[in-house]
Amino acid sequence: MLPLLIAAALAGQVPAPPPAADPEDKAVLAAAQAFFDGMAAADTEAMRAAVLPGAQFMGVRAQPDGSVTVRRIAFEDSYGKRVDPGLKEWMWSPVIIRRGGLATVTAPYEISRDGKTLHCGIDVFTLAKQDGAWKIASISWTAEPTACEELRKL
Repeated sequence: MLPLLIAAALAGQVPAPPPAADPEDKAVLAAAQAFFDGMAAADTEAMRAAVLPGAQFMGVRAQPDGSVTVRRIAFEDSYGKRVDPGLKEWMWSPVIIRRGGLATVTAPYEISRDGKTLHCGIDVFTLAKQDGAWKIASISWTAEPTACEELRKL
């Protein structure tokens, strides 16, 4: 009986294997990554292919005096016109919430230019599934130049 109790106790300490990655979640993340890949290549057409027409962006930046600056821009008025070469953005620990044809991805990120970190923050992608493909409807982010060390731990 004791060996069975020991085996049962040990079995409770072994973590269960992670669930298989959902193909739709993979497709949602692939849409966000396609946007990052287009940015890294300074390719506005690749970025445009990842977004819905009329996609909106919003950056939220804390100022040294404690105030917050909110900047809202349309894709076509920003990255749709020109992408600076040397930009690279990546995210980690994404949280995906998906229901029907709507999905969000929230994740810490870091952006650099020519290998030098510009800032870190939290990205929030809103995506819609259109004609069988996930497309970005909006991206919101915080721009936090002093938060990289903290966010890298997430």
